[in-house]
Amino acid sequence: MERGEGVIGWVEGRARGPLLLCVGGLHGNEPAGVRALEELVSQVESRRHVMAGDFVAVAGNLQALDAGRRFLSYDLNRAWTRSRIEAARGRVSSGERVCCEDREVIRLLALLDQVAAGRRGPVHALDLHSTSGAGGPFSTAADSPRHRHFVMSIPVPTIQQLNQHLEGTLICHLDRLGYTTAVFESGQHEEPEAEARAASAVWLAIRAAGLLADPDAPEARRGYRTLERESRRLPRILEMKYRHPILDGDGYLTRPGFRNFQPVRAGDVIGDDRHGTVISPKSGRILMPLYQELGEDGFFVVRDILAARARAQRCARVAGMSGSRG
Repeated sequence: MERGEGVIGWVEGRARGPLLLCVGGLHGNEPAGVRALEELVSQVESRRHVMAGDFVAVAGNLQALDAGRRFLSYDLNRAWTRSRIEAARGRVSSGERVCCEDREVIRLLALLDQVAAGRRGPVHALDLHSTSGAGGPFSTAADSPRHRHFVMSIPVPTIQQLNQHLEGTLICHLDRLGYTTAVFESGQHEEPEAEARAASAVWLAIRAAGLLADPDAPEARRGYRTLERESRRLPRILEMKYRHPILDGDGYLTRPGFRNFQPVRAGDVIGDDRHGTVISPKSGRILMPLYQELGEDGFFVVRDILAARARAQRCARVAGMSGSRG
């Protein structure tokens, strides 16, 4: 089968098994995932004789990657609602003038059709990203058992309910197709560690999906130790508490110095826009503070789930003791 444009590699294992689809560069200013996949393909290829299933690596927004911009006309990682997909298809089929991202949507849909036609088992998907702000890596996935097992194979903080705050992500589209999915954010866009972290996440996904057994993927073991060491001081599971949306004309700017997972309190000033100062309405940890020109999200606030539960249990015990004395 002839592979479409943007396929970094398609490795068919010796036996039937799951298919792992890895996507990098849906945002053109996030090259770390693409670089990691380009380095990985030959290494996976050398192990096809012991591999069950298939490994597919794909580059996302090709034209935006060439330009080094998040997107050229619209955000390719917000394009995957049913209505937006049909709108892009309609513009392309009608012959009217189409933009870069319309063509990228159609190209990626064709690649997904190839994946569906060529699969020899269940499909897992890992979407590789990076952030404009500094700070450690993290992951997210839909909160169901099959997704949870897959995403938790990567030992970094996992954010629950993040995609519920974002409309039209590719990973939500892949969820609708019935695939097991996860997103991995490997750190700041251009830091050297971002590419290495992305590669570690891919090896761990290869092992978790079942393409290679543990002895055949020593990179997964090394990557696990590295990511676990980097994340050991951070909560393992966090939940979304707040998203600060940016509208056209807001002129939002995050103030300097914020990092992923930095603690913030309700009322802290995070940035400025045309209306004045922007504060956090929630206490927790800041996530993805925006330090780039394009983007629809100024920052997020997340909360340590286990710590919140422990506080609630303590409060309940105190209330129970007070009630018994009364």
